[in-house]
Amino acid sequence: MFISNKSDSTATFLSNIPALKPVFDFLKNTDLSSLELGKHDISAGIFANVQEYDTKEEKLGRWESHKKYIDFQYIISGQERIKTTSNSKLTLKDDELDKKDALYYEKYQGSTSLIELHQDDFGVFLPEDAHEACLNLDSVSHVKKAVIKIPYSLLF
Repeated sequence: MFISNKSDSTATFLSNIPALKPVFDFLKNTDLSSLELGKHDISAGIFANVQEYDTKEEKLGRWESHKKYIDFQYIISGQERIKTTSNSKLTLKDDELDKKDALYYEKYQGSTSLIELHQDDFGVFLPEDAHEACLNLDSVSHVKKAVIKIPYSLLF
């Protein structure tokens, strides 16, 4: 898992990984604020799902992880909290790998990491990084986010 802002050294480091260069080129060269909602192809199986929503209370959240794609969640506007932990700590509830590349888990009350993402921040979640996103930070926030899906096979 990586947490960063598009203008810090972690982003510079990640942008030098050949498989991630198209992602950072997309973020740099696209007017994200006016980008339409929906799917946008980027390169070589990499695509962005642009979405808007209001954050929610933690009790309404849902734990998930992915196998085929790495989740690169970039906040275009708004702010949210994301909880994360190793998927090995969770109990599988629904396996939707074939339909949506998603594993969903039962509610978890154990130890987690809390991440705050604000405009231009991003979180990169690998297959073992279960996450519960779209949560209120201090209060409800309207978020526009690009969830960029990067085939795991491009990096490993």
